[in-house]
Amino acid sequence: MTKLFKQIFFLLLLSSVTFTSAAAKKTVQPQPSAEYLRGLEAYNKTDYDTALLIWNPLAKARDPQSQFMLGKMYLNENNSHKDPKKAAEWIKKAAKLNHPEAQTLYGQLHLKGVGVKQHFRKAAVWFLKAAKNNDQQGQFILAKLYYYGDGVKRSFTKAAEWYGKAAKTGHAEAQFNLAHMYAAGRGVKRSHKKAFKLYDKSAAGGHVDAQIHLAKLYSKEKSKIVKQDLSKSFQLYKQAAEMGHDESQNQTGDMLAKGIGTPKNLQQAFFWYKKSSQQNYLPAHYNMGRSYVHGYGVEQDFKKGTEFFHKAAEEGHPAAQKDLGVAYYTGKGVAPDPVIAYAWFFVAASSNAKDARKTKNTLYQKLSTEDKRKANTLAKEYKRRYYRKPK
Repeated sequence: MTKLFKQIFFLLLLSSVTFTSAAAKKTVQPQPSAEYLRGLEAYNKTDYDTALLIWNPLAKARDPQSQFMLGKMYLNENNSHKDPKKAAEWIKKAAKLNHPEAQTLYGQLHLKGVGVKQHFRKAAVWFLKAAKNNDQQGQFILAKLYYYGDGVKRSFTKAAEWYGKAAKTGHAEAQFNLAHMYAAGRGVKRSHKKAFKLYDKSAAGGHVDAQIHLAKLYSKEKSKIVKQDLSKSFQLYKQAAEMGHDESQNQTGDMLAKGIGTPKNLQQAFFWYKKSSQQNYLPAHYNMGRSYVHGYGVEQDFKKGTEFFHKAAEEGHPAAQKDLGVAYYTGKGVAPDPVIAYAWFFVAASSNAKDARKTKNTLYQKLSTEDKRKANTLAKEYKRRYYRKPK
């Protein structure tokens, strides 16, 4: 390649990049008219009839914002005007007038097959248009399509590129997904430093999965991404717990109960176990049972404790099954019944719960011949109903 040709080639390449960059600038939408805003006020008050009357003539006059909002109104499940096909028609009109949010939404309609025939390739086309218009959600969804190869040829490099664009605008889930890619070196050069920064930004942006992932990293003795910091781990779990995440609520309770990364506080531990249990999180049922049986952070109550053990045991929690066996053997919280106790020990032993097999065998030797027969029958029934294969 001659020197002159190289210079020409470089100039052409540079002009191509400049053109792409210019095309990527977000389309500036016109300022909404007073009439459009009046329709929006009615829409926000769920006065859809008034919104329809105001927006319809504006939409017919090719106002993309009114077209977009009409489409959204026709999608609303609580709206008597709901009409997915009509919604798709209006959203398409707005999308064709280069309305970025409409382009993203029209892509989503094709992804889900709402108002239009499901078509991943067409969806990708509209997401690309929205992404080039710097629509954050359009960039994020396009990245996911490239990551999984839905409607486009799979490309981790392009996935990382579009996740990166969305991440720079503060899209917490894009930051989280891109962090994973940097941690694994998928589509980008592996960088634990960049992965950590993205996890941290995503967690600060309120992304629960990022908070939990970072909390787990901080709890490890050895991690390539961060140094162990149990205090930070606790704070991140608590942030996720405060956002209503059931597993994090239970984990926050555990750390408070054991004094890990925070001063020991059994009353607060019980508070978080209760929050988690109310969301039907299985380990929290067991922790509630233990709290009541032992009086950890709450007044001792064997009856309530065994009720929670039952909830956990019947869903296959091995330790709860063993402790329920203890309750039936000792008669604390329930009427004593060695046959039922044996059946619970049997199920717990099947899951290798600590000391369950030994306790089961010891109890079996104490049973009468008739009780042994009953216990064997009940144990088989309980295993059929309550045993869960370990994941």
